[in-house]
Amino acid sequence: MTVGEHIELGRIIAAVVPLLTSFPCPAGATIQTYIRLSSSASLSDRYTAVKAIGHFPGAEASDALLGRVHDPREHIYVRVEAAAGLMRQGDPAGGAFLAATLADAYLENRLEAAIVLGEIGTSEAAALLITALRDPEQHPEIRAGAAWSLGEIGTREALPVLIESFNALDLVIKVEAARAVAKLARQHLGDVLDALPWGCAAERPGLAWALSKAGGFSVDQLLPALVDDDARQWVAYIVGTQDPETLVPGIEALANRDPQVYFAATVLWKIIASWIYDLEEY
Repeated sequence: MTVGEHIELGRIIAAVVPLLTSFPCPAGATIQTYIRLSSSASLSDRYTAVKAIGHFPGAEASDALLGRVHDPREHIYVRVEAAAGLMRQGDPAGGAFLAATLADAYLENRLEAAIVLGEIGTSEAAALLITALRDPEQHPEIRAGAAWSLGEIGTREALPVLIESFNALDLVIKVEAARAVAKLARQHLGDVLDALPWGCAAERPGLAWALSKAGGFSVDQLLPALVDDDARQWVAYIVGTQDPETLVPGIEALANRDPQVYFAATVLWKIIASWIYDLEEY
């Protein structure tokens, strides 16, 4: 294109733009840079600033973060992120603020605290989330958020309370707890397998689903769970939802130990492998 050239209807115009594969950073920012930025009129500037300050050790950083946390006029996102920075540095004020926020009058603030605790990922953060998840007075959405965050942290200590959550009346809690247990099963498979035979009828569906999604087990590891009819049904579900090829080495042991469970699993394999599985009407 040149200056003065006319564009006709339907004409394709192409341009060449230099492609940037990186964004050069001038560097040189100090904690003072971010402390000044934390007083900006822009919410995004203040949020970015406290997030950066949280990575600076020392009293100067702690004082700046405390200033944001204790300012009641500050936006909750900034206050929560400042508290997260304090918590990562081991300052008890951070955990105290986040614990209080989990009881805030606004559900959005509680959920933000639950999510940020999952990002912090420390044992103290996990303990606060476990308390929130176990609290029957806590809103179901917040308990579900706590379950999700515990799955992100992946701590084995969260497994008992996540399994207990399968007894909750609210489906949203059970769903997020099951997803969290599936994540834990990929790291702590033995612990989740051990919980299956001892779980009650309300807990086994979540455990079975989590194990079916995590995989990585052998048939031999499932045999100890064949303790009653309910457990046998869920073992059949777990086996039947796996790729048959991965379980071939141990499938004969299941057939010999419990022919009915073996038969149920093979029926499920047949259904899932069929072209009608998940077929929907329009």
